[in-house]
Amino acid sequence: MAGERAPLTDDILLAYQAIGRAISTSSRQVWIGLDLSMAQLKTIFTLYDVGALPIGQLADLLGVGQPTASHLTDKLVQAGFVVRTEDPVDRRRTLAELSASGVELIEQLREMRSEPMQRWLAQLDDTALAALQLGLRALANVARAEAPSKPS
Repeated sequence: MAGERAPLTDDILLAYQAIGRAISTSSRQVWIGLDLSMAQLKTIFTLYDVGALPIGQLADLLGVGQPTASHLTDKLVQAGFVVRTEDPVDRRRTLAELSASGVELIEQLREMRSEPMQRWLAQLDDTALAALQLGLRALANVARAEAPSKPS
């Protein structure tokens, strides 16, 4: 039984990789044009996903020391993607959170991934589209069940 599924699974993975390459190709110039380090991008994505965080907690999530997280935050504040705010619970703490420009950047990057998909999905006939929906929903359910919970 498992041996019969291997060619199907392999074909699905190849198709998934081809889609990923096509999306990457269509958005490469925007990514190349970003003047951000990988650590800065990780910081921006973390703040987008989790929300405002004290620098110490941001450091823990990024797996870096607090001085590194503070330096990353400073650079992103200078670039206009992050703002420092006072913690409403403990005014002695400073929180890092995305500015409107930071939110806009992440949403633009995510939209770049969905635009080609929308064009490609529009080209599928109803039968293929329904089959894809069924399969992707099933896969999404498995992925959600295995996904680690969001840090708080």
